[in-house]
Amino acid sequence: MPNAPMLPLLIGVSGHRDIHPDALPIIRERLSRILGSLSELYGNQIYLMTALAEGADQETAEIALALNMPLVCILPMERTLYRRTMSAAAATRLDRILDHDSVILRLTLPPVATTESDPEKRNILQYEQLGVLLARQSHILLALWDGEDPDTRTRRPGYVRTEKRGGTAHVIAIRTNGEYTEVSDETFRNSALFNARLPRLELARCGPILHLRTPRSSSGTPDLAHAGAVRWWNDLSTETQEGVPPAGDAANFWHDLDPVGTVEDWCKRLLPLLPRDFRFIIKADAALARIIREHPALCARNGSYLTPNTVPELASGTADPELENLRSTFAAADTLSFLAQQKLLGDWAPGLPWRKRAPGRQHLGALFWFAAAVPFAVLFFEIYCEYGKNPVFLGLYGLVFAISAAVYFLSVKPHGWQTLYQDHRALAEALRVQFYWALSGVPLSVSDNYLRQHEGELGWIRLALRGPSLCAMASALQQKTVPCTAIQTSWMDGQKDYFQNRVTQYEKAAKTLRRLTKLTIGTLALVIVFLFSTQLSLGGELPEEWPEWLREIPSVIIGVLPAILAFLLAFQELRLFEEHTHAYEQAAGVFAHASRQATEINEALGSNTSLDNVLDHEWKALVVALGKESLAENATWVQLHRAHPVTVKMG
Repeated sequence: MPNAPMLPLLIGVSGHRDIHPDALPIIRERLSRILGSLSELYGNQIYLMTALAEGADQETAEIALALNMPLVCILPMERTLYRRTMSAAAATRLDRILDHDSVILRLTLPPVATTESDPEKRNILQYEQLGVLLARQSHILLALWDGEDPDTRTRRPGYVRTEKRGGTAHVIAIRTNGEYTEVSDETFRNSALFNARLPRLELARCGPILHLRTPRSSSGTPDLAHAGAVRWWNDLSTETQEGVPPAGDAANFWHDLDPVGTVEDWCKRLLPLLPRDFRFIIKADAALARIIREHPALCARNGSYLTPNTVPELASGTADPELENLRSTFAAADTLSFLAQQKLLGDWAPGLPWRKRAPGRQHLGALFWFAAAVPFAVLFFEIYCEYGKNPVFLGLYGLVFAISAAVYFLSVKPHGWQTLYQDHRALAEALRVQFYWALSGVPLSVSDNYLRQHEGELGWIRLALRGPSLCAMASALQQKTVPCTAIQTSWMDGQKDYFQNRVTQYEKAAKTLRRLTKLTIGTLALVIVFLFSTQLSLGGELPEEWPEWLREIPSVIIGVLPAILAFLLAFQELRLFEEHTHAYEQAAGVFAHASRQATEINEALGSNTSLDNVLDHEWKALVVALGKESLAENATWVQLHRAHPVTVKMG
């Protein structure tokens, strides 16, 4: 698909199979307006995610196709089995939609492990698995629902749902109440898609629900008078809430919307209600696309970190288009983070080597100039005070701080170098883990395992990962063989070497900064002692016959040396060499330990084919554990840097 977004927004659909025929016209009209307005607001960024079940799913899908909206089709079970659950007409409709050119991803969910022999009960497990996936992966959940829930939480305090599992009411309850009270832990343990049920005290928020009241033909008393009524539920911060999410009981987040109006009316109606994180995702997607256009060579280089030339199985590229898209998105995020880092921090700091020029590399970043502004400004001020009050030096003193402030407020802050660097570093590292999980045949979503305790300004990253994660899950389910040795070499050994090299560099830089700091303090003490003793020996004052520059130079040095000390301390405070050394030592140890275990598994695979299934499970368990450790390390890194921003006040 040309110009396909790297970070799509997913509209998940859940609805009744038996829409009342008298309600269909108004339901179709409302769907057309709602989907049309979202398409108008977000363009090709919007994908419709649907299971193509009979009724609501297929109705919504056909309206989306009429609007040229791409589809992501997720079948809860094998196609042949799924067709048997619907009428002949619906099965034909399923085939027509599923084979349409606008379907950009087709995903069949794996069977939930069970000893249940009843096909109907097995199907319920598949629908429940689908419901959890929709609740987790949708950016907006579009629910065509009559509003009736036969098994509400208040009717079963302390117990998970037993009625209508996997139905629309259940999906909405998972989204609004959380998984802990709605789905049994056994379902998650037996599904390959989920590592675990989200905890009772889950902090991460899931996103909006748009409820279109849809009467059912099977209802004894269908409420046709309210067909097409619209409600909105949202637990994320909107543009008008200035980053503060709603608080209190989730049941109170619902409110009614005026269902009447044109597409333009719906755009105006929805815009203030949509999460501001969606805007961040759209902005990030545009930035990634721009980076690929403007820096193709850098992106190709950074993409090779996932598939280096030293690993033949990966160097030739993967045949899976979903993996290639994932690698391309990683490369763009990594490149964008690198370029922003170079502008903000630069490649050089006291104690780091001055490396040769390379594409994108910038030796001195904004941090250097902000930190250097202090000693330069103090030097000019001391010269002004000690050498005849020349207004030129006073002007230079003010000019240094004015330039620093101008650079920060006119360049660093508006362009968001700090945010681009940190956010896209987090995005790239999550995509790295997602890539190797998919390549290992692990269909877990990294968005379910990352930054769940970091809502607010970092929450958009987890939301942005939903689209790439879904594509990676589809790729993982299609993996026939796993290149274990290649993954060990490129990921485990590659990251181990990276962290070990960083530890060596940062230890040297931290030691150099400590030495320079001690040297500066020592020099300052010596100058003070020298000046004090000289004046005492000369009767308390320096001789007038000495040249002015000689008499005043000690005062200038005494004034400038603390400013040089501030310059060094700025690098200690903001480059965090000592903190990174400790964290990177631990990370290198984790990857080294993982590599040793991978070697044992690979050797066992080569010597005993009868253990393939057992060892395959061991391999997947290893990469899942390593991925989680990597994500946790990166989340700590993000927190650490968020707590030490580079601002002009540091100068």
